[in-house]
Amino acid sequence: MGILLQWGGTIMDSAKKWIVTISGNRLLNDVKKQLTETGFTVEQVLDQVGCITGSASDDIAARLRTIPGVADVSPDTDVGIGPPDDAITW
Repeated sequence: MGILLQWGGTIMDSAKKWIVTISGNRLLNDVKKQLTETGFTVEQVLDQVGCITGSASDDIAARLRTIPGVADVSPDTDVGIGPPDDAITW
């Protein structure tokens, strides 16, 4: 007997990781609140560098760019660095 999990009709694969850079002309928490209200799932708030990381679809990411206080929305990518003695590190 198998178990079927349904996530409220949401297709999880459509979400990508993003880095939102804040311009500094609005409070970080105000921008974070508006990002969340737009559909962005906040993962980390990096207040020292003015960035917020999280996930959203491409459509939502495009809407995030129009929010006052948002300077940039860029895809987040994983970076893997090999062991210290490895010839290839990327």
